[in-house]
Amino acid sequence: MLFSYLLLNSFTENLPVALALCIVPFILGWIAAYLYYKVSQLKNDNAELKAKVEEQSNTITELRMHIAKVEADLETRTKELQKTKDALILAESERNALREQLGPEALKNLRISTAQPEVRTVTFAGKEYHWDDLQIIEGIGPKIAELLRDAGITSWQQLSMTSPYRLREILEAAGPQYNTHDPETWPQQAALAADGKWDELQKLQDELVGGRRT
Repeated sequence: MLFSYLLLNSFTENLPVALALCIVPFILGWIAAYLYYKVSQLKNDNAELKAKVEEQSNTITELRMHIAKVEADLETRTKELQKTKDALILAESERNALREQLGPEALKNLRISTAQPEVRTVTFAGKEYHWDDLQIIEGIGPKIAELLRDAGITSWQQLSMTSPYRLREILEAAGPQYNTHDPETWPQQAALAADGKWDELQKLQDELVGGRRT
């Protein structure tokens, strides 16, 4: 009892000192922990920055290499362009020299010999058509002929080798207004036209209505 009384009395008298002894270590510990946290965070941030710097450095290196390659290609293309220009100038000079040697009359005859041939035509069913005019086919009008030409079908021979399935794809892609057209007989008609079998083509078309078999 006496010891407890003395201890309590001593603690009461030195309360500020006791509190200081308790609080100061806590504060110091908190400060140390905070500083450790901040240092760790700074280290992490520093590591991230280093990684970004390295990444940017690699990107810059790649861009420099790409620029060097493009510059080298540009220099090569420039040299090739200059060679082409020199060749063109030389060719023009040779052409002019040849023209002087040929004279006006020879040039006139040359132009006549190189003139484009006359457009071939054919008369079918009482109407004149240019050769390979797709509208000679029963069921093909101006708009469908234009669709086929846009699709790369520009002659009777090409049309004869195109399947009806492919022709339907072209029509469907052009819109629903062409769904009523049936291209089933178009390749057959085109084959007859390409071979000049006009009687057989006329007989086949007599059996058709709008390109369809009746």
